[in-house]
Amino acid sequence: MNKSGSLTSQIRITLVALAAVAAAGAFGISIIASSRVDQNAVLKQQELVRHAFEEQVEALPREQQSITVWDDHVIHARNADHTWLAENVGEWMYDYFGHDRAYVLDDRGNLVHAMRDGKTVQPPSFSGEEKVIIEVASDLRRRLVARQGAGDEAEPLSDIVETRIIDLDGKPAILSVQPILPFTERVSVAPGSEYLYGSMKVLNEALAKTIGSHILIGDMRYSEQLPTDYREAGVPIATSSGETLGYLVWKADRPGIALLKQVLPAGVAALLVLGGIALFLGRRLRRASLDLHASERRARHLASHDVLTRLPNRAFFEETLDGVLSDVRAGNGEAVLLFLDLDRFKTVNDTLGHRAGDALVRQTAMRLSALAGQNGTVARIGGDEFGILLPVRSGAREAAVALSEKLLESLAAPFEIEDELVHVGVSIGIAAAPAAASERQELLRKADIALYDAKKRGRGCYQVFSETMGAILKQRRRVEADLRTALTEGGELQLAYQPLYSDAGNIIGAEALLRWNHPVHSAMSPVVVISVAEEAGLIMQLGDWILREACRMLARTDLPLMSVNVSAVQLRDEHFAERCLAIIRQENAAPRRIQLEVTETVLIENPDLAIKTFEVLRKAGVSIAIDDFGTGYSSMSYLRNYPVDRLKIDRSFVQALSENDQGRAIVGAMLDMAHALELQVIAEGVETADQCELLRSLGCREMQGYLFSRPLNGEQFLNDLRQGLKVSA
Repeated sequence: MNKSGSLTSQIRITLVALAAVAAAGAFGISIIASSRVDQNAVLKQQELVRHAFEEQVEALPREQQSITVWDDHVIHARNADHTWLAENVGEWMYDYFGHDRAYVLDDRGNLVHAMRDGKTVQPPSFSGEEKVIIEVASDLRRRLVARQGAGDEAEPLSDIVETRIIDLDGKPAILSVQPILPFTERVSVAPGSEYLYGSMKVLNEALAKTIGSHILIGDMRYSEQLPTDYREAGVPIATSSGETLGYLVWKADRPGIALLKQVLPAGVAALLVLGGIALFLGRRLRRASLDLHASERRARHLASHDVLTRLPNRAFFEETLDGVLSDVRAGNGEAVLLFLDLDRFKTVNDTLGHRAGDALVRQTAMRLSALAGQNGTVARIGGDEFGILLPVRSGAREAAVALSEKLLESLAAPFEIEDELVHVGVSIGIAAAPAAASERQELLRKADIALYDAKKRGRGCYQVFSETMGAILKQRRRVEADLRTALTEGGELQLAYQPLYSDAGNIIGAEALLRWNHPVHSAMSPVVVISVAEEAGLIMQLGDWILREACRMLARTDLPLMSVNVSAVQLRDEHFAERCLAIIRQENAAPRRIQLEVTETVLIENPDLAIKTFEVLRKAGVSIAIDDFGTGYSSMSYLRNYPVDRLKIDRSFVQALSENDQGRAIVGAMLDMAHALELQVIAEGVETADQCELLRSLGCREMQGYLFSRPLNGEQFLNDLRQGLKVSA
């Protein structure tokens, strides 16, 4: 009995000992395993941090492209418009993307605009980083020059960018420089004359926290020293030349040791249940690993998506397009690419502010995503531009048209932004694969051409790419080049003059009309010439030439008035009034003898700027006339509120005078309204004596048209004046 009990006791002791040894072994293995888990966790965190920093480096040039590929940026940079550059370039990139420095350099490397820490630097100057910026800008210039000789193999201009990590007063900074390019054919830049835009993000506490927040590390900081605390981890940050400047440091997530601290008291108290604890440990470690993987997925998502809209960005969109086109080339279905550009987006931004513009972009993204469906990919390409990619089995064109009609209807509905209803609309360019192209760059180019055509047709519509569009675009480019030559060399451009008459038959002035005797196309329509000039960025130069020639003709006559037409694009320049008055002074013309004609749309596009410009001109003595009155937004309210002097009744209403009573009633109402507002009125397009008599009976005292005189070239006009045309002072 004793022996049996002793044996049983020994067995128990042995079993307990074995259990203890096993438990201790398991506990030791758990310690080793937790240590390795900690090491792997730190390595993954370091990899995430490196990736997040690299994403910041890659994001900087992408963020720049929101303003570097922009017609307005090209125009205002070349005009050294500091106010516009401050609001839309330097300070905007600081507020919206957190860029700490911004620089605009001209084609000779001179500094045009500078921003530092959200403040415009006046006069523009560097802050110790001049050497490195000039060096990077020179490298970019060399690539631009090399591209000119590369022919068909030349890389796209928008892909040419120089990005570096530099030493800025002992701190790392991300620097990116790229050319400022036009987005449409409306503006052109000669190769080698590109202005450059550079911006910089400094790795400071704010940027470190931003990097940390993207990968869910809340205590990320920048340090010049490698951390010595075992609880912290770090990643070295080096310049592009390899010099380590400092470290991104954070409190390392060590799930293994944290778990051991939690379970150690229980493990010491109850080694026999260590197996259960080991199972618990495994589950916790697995959960920690899953959390790390989730953080990595979130970081990848942020790298490929737009922050404002949560839509895929351009890089991700083009990557997806490559995959879809690969299937198309293999014969697996078709695809539709749509480029969309919001109409009147700039008006919303200018009138309601950037915050309202951001809200409009977000709401637009939601509407597009809802209509594109699960098979479609919607991306924000930049600014107010979006892309939609839709793979289909067949019938790509029909699918594109059906989707575009839905998009037009959806985006024509008002947006509610900051308690206001905003109306915009959209222009859409469509290119189908493989019908239009099956390679990414070519399909993108053709969708862009179709978008350009849609906007040219008056916006609020869609256009499917056809080869004739490309031919028309090439022809417009040739005409644009010819117009540049004509403006530079002179001779082809001329002015014709059509007299303005009083109802008594006396000449009271003349209207200067543009004529272009093109060497190939002969007499080109002024409408085409003005349209090409506006799109090519030549309208200011052309407008200056017209006004100068009109002033010179005025100096050779005793005419009391010379009327000159002004484009809506010219009036978008806030210095337009000063520009006109300077030309008038240079030509020694009396401002009271000059009248500028504008269309009604000018008053609607930017009313505040129009009022300011008109007031400056009228104060100097220049009179303002509303051309083609009645064809646009005819309204008593805007005539009462805007500083104008004369209305020109459109020829379509004059022609309707002799057709019915309704036509006479409309013209009579126009005259009554103008007289009530003490405005002078001139009727255009008077061709018959009946029209003249009817206008006199309705109270119209000034007329213009073929009944009196066709437009005459300069010498004919002067000869007719000398031969007895009665001039009324």
